[in-house]
Amino acid sequence: MTDNAIAKAVRKHQLRNDTLVQEFERRSVNLNEPRIIDFHFCAWNQRDAAVVARSLYEIGFLVKLLAPAPTESDPKLWAIEAGAKIPLVQATGSELTEKLVRIAINEDATFDGWGTSV
Repeated sequence: MTDNAIAKAVRKHQLRNDTLVQEFERRSVNLNEPRIIDFHFCAWNQRDAAVVARSLYEIGFLVKLLAPAPTESDPKLWAIEAGAKIPLVQATGSELTEKLVRIAINEDATFDGWGTSV
């Protein structure tokens, strides 16, 4: 994937993150308080999913899920979920977003975003 494609993927996530930050601020959520956040990825084969999971583990994430997630249109799809206890300000930051996009792209996988409870 080209640098332009990576930048486009990062911008897409950043737009979503900016919207979520506004909503968290509206709800008076402390953006600096560490909380458990789950990050979601998908890959098109077991090997790529395992390499993504290992890369996430190596940067300090807890791998929670590494499993087949077949769909009717893509029977070989794999899901990866990794968690970290970090502040929302870090989870929504461009530095981490770009790192996660690059980890996924390096293995022909996709970073699908993140979620947490508020």
